[in-house]
Amino acid sequence: MTDLIRRKIRTTAILAMGLMGTFETVGFVAQGQTSSPLPSQDTIESWLHSGEPRLEAWGAHYALITRNENLTPDLLALANEWQPLIRQVCDNSLCSELSSEQWREREAIATVLDALIQLDGHVSPDALASLAPDFPSYVAERLARLPSEESTALALQLYHSPPEDGDVLQYVAAALLAQHPPYGFAADLLASIDVHATVVVVLPGSTASGYGRGSSCGLGGTVPPPPDWPKIGQYILSTQNSDMSAVVVGGLDPLYSVRTETSWYSGEPSHVCQNGLAQLNPSTRLKLIAEMLGVSPETISWHTSFVDSVEFRSVDQVNAAILALVEDQQEKYRQTANALAERGLLTYSDVEASLPKLQIEIQDTRDPVSVPLMPLPALPAGASWDADAR
Repeated sequence: MTDLIRRKIRTTAILAMGLMGTFETVGFVAQGQTSSPLPSQDTIESWLHSGEPRLEAWGAHYALITRNENLTPDLLALANEWQPLIRQVCDNSLCSELSSEQWREREAIATVLDALIQLDGHVSPDALASLAPDFPSYVAERLARLPSEESTALALQLYHSPPEDGDVLQYVAAALLAQHPPYGFAADLLASIDVHATVVVVLPGSTASGYGRGSSCGLGGTVPPPPDWPKIGQYILSTQNSDMSAVVVGGLDPLYSVRTETSWYSGEPSHVCQNGLAQLNPSTRLKLIAEMLGVSPETISWHTSFVDSVEFRSVDQVNAAILALVEDQQEKYRQTANALAERGLLTYSDVEASLPKLQIEIQDTRDPVSVPLMPLPALPAGASWDADAR
């Protein structure tokens, strides 16, 4: 008789003999009676096999409280069974994307994943792929713990096609790939960088000031806390280190995880702020390029966003200055691509196709404008005008 069959028989017997007592015990603990004895391993196991989300959550909670690694296979069995939730389309603020039952199921598995993280349970790439749409931060934490030979295929999938609200998961996937770059990754990462240049046209003797782009970060919405459920550990991943943080991905710009206990799973942040850098954006992509080159990002001679000024003397002179700027920038991109090729991270034949895309925005500050700049000149391949260029 296999261990699995024995466990199922024992679980069925426990449930048949004492399910009502189980609910009473959970209710007693949930009301704050912390002096009660901890449930036995058999009881915890029966909760994990009950098929009732609230009991599964309490089972995961006590598996973590007791640090009982014998229960890790039971936790993994629940994680392995997860299938992505199908959300309904909402067209008003009163609509809920998840049904009550879906919400309970998600709450339970979030508690299970928290326990697995704390007990360092090995979650397979296939299970992580199914969990990713609903639990990006938990999956990011577990993905980072897998050996590279196990994580690379899933990391590539998540890098190219992250789930909705999976910004941090895409970032972690890219950071892991940068440590052990598979073929084609460096070329794709470099080519996916969009550089934004603001060219400010000024009168002779003037300077450009007050130009740039900002960003903001916000958290996802919340729901009322459920009654009689255990608290849950949620994970915030950022580049900010603290006494309470643990390294998720090392390197030049490490990513840290901080666990915070909350009354319920509030979902994922809409943007994950990392020292002001949200998600896998041009700046963080450039940092990962530096990581693969083994250099500090500050030593790379170009930036992903910059402002340059041109003194207006004639339309032809402004156009020539802009074309010279494009040529200079693209030569810097080419140097970076060649450096990657020298390290065997891309082929020399891929250099031109891997160059970042340069987008130019014109700000004409001359007042009054006696000579219009339009029409703007044609730009070389790989460069384009901003849609709002004026």
